Amino acid sequence: MRKPIPISELLAQGKAKLERLRAGADAASETLAAVHRSLPAELCGHVWGASLSPDGALTVVVDSGSWASRLRYVTSELEPAVATLLSREVRRTVVRVRPRAGRPGSAG
Repeated sequence: MRKPIPISELLAQGKAKLERLRAGADAASETLAAVHRSLPAELCGHVWGASLSPDGALTVVVDSGSWASRLRYVTSELEPAVATLLSREVRRTVVRVRPRAGRPGSAG
């Protein structure tokens, strides 16, 4: 029979994973804030997620296809503005459409 593992040890093992998750969530929040500060006001309400990968890919999540099209027209201004705010390189922008859960016309 294996020796029981103390709960404190189990929590310590999981702490690194939780810290990575928290750091990722913090980075995504910071990126979303930078995107919102860099966009025209009418677009901000439709952008609800953003992340910047280590290779410089900015992913922006919008709530509909029509707003995704509008966002694509401003990426040439968005990329350098976000890069400046985050002090990181933005090489390209990927726009994803995902309706928000609980909103009219959404799938969730």
